[in-house]
Amino acid sequence: MTRAALFFLLVLSGLLANIQAKADGLQLPGPPVSAANPGSKVYSYSVQGAEISCSGRKVNLFVPTGGSGSEVFPVLVYGHGQALSLENYQATLEHLAKKGIVVIFPAYDTGFFDTNWIRMGTDYVNLAACAMASLGKQVTVEQVVFAGHSKGGYVAGVAAGVAFKNKMSIKPKTVILLEPAGADLDSLRFLDPSVSMTVVFSDHDTIVKESIAQSIYSSAPSIIKQFIGLKSYDQTIPTVTADHFWPLTKSSAFGGGSENALHYYGEWKWLTAAALDVAAGAKFNNPYLYGEEALDKGIPNFKDSVQRSF
Repeated sequence: MTRAALFFLLVLSGLLANIQAKADGLQLPGPPVSAANPGSKVYSYSVQGAEISCSGRKVNLFVPTGGSGSEVFPVLVYGHGQALSLENYQATLEHLAKKGIVVIFPAYDTGFFDTNWIRMGTDYVNLAACAMASLGKQVTVEQVVFAGHSKGGYVAGVAAGVAFKNKMSIKPKTVILLEPAGADLDSLRFLDPSVSMTVVFSDHDTIVKESIAQSIYSSAPSIIKQFIGLKSYDQTIPTVTADHFWPLTKSSAFGGGSENALHYYGEWKWLTAAALDVAAGAKFNNPYLYGEEALDKGIPNFKDSVQRSF
């Protein structure tokens, strides 16, 4: 056999192998079916959305409804990414409310070019406090999670630090930062060590640097902290890429799309578990955030990666 013929056979063999791999490809998992899984679409509540004004700034609320009326719900404050609006995240916020979590979505910045991070972090806290005050006995300052995506992850991290530094009226028990676009490590050092910290960075993010997320993980004084490496579904049919905009549930000019397995087995699971854990006394033992289930992607032998202090 000539060298050319051998080369042709090797190429053909590779092509056939790729075709067969696609034919045998794993199906992209849908939402979990167990009500116990925080990423499932099995709900105990309906949701009521509202928009209020605090100091002339807009704050959106998502409140669980249909319960006994006497519940005290945990609160999750969610910071948006640069030039991204409520509608880009709405399915996530409604999911959380239907799981029994009050969600506060504050307009913490004054526009696209706002780079006053300390003021934005302070506004994040103050706007959340104003929104909580409007809810009365439905919420308590003892059950609060700070979270955010991209620019919102940057601001949520700053907010967590300044809340303790300035002895503000609400402070988080848990912080979850998704693809943070920056870090203010000086503010972060004021975070109480009893506050848990989770930082998430995905395997196809080309917008911000992993080193930012790693610096937050390394510098956070939290006793309980973790760095989760979110993996794409690149061997499934269809594939779903974990890029910078994966937390969106509606596409934007920059990217993102509808809800998918990255939400069911990632963001929805982690945020819901964080809030439910805080409601249960902040024991930091909900397995869907602090255990092996946090890494489950709905496919056997396929898990996200993690670095943990515990």
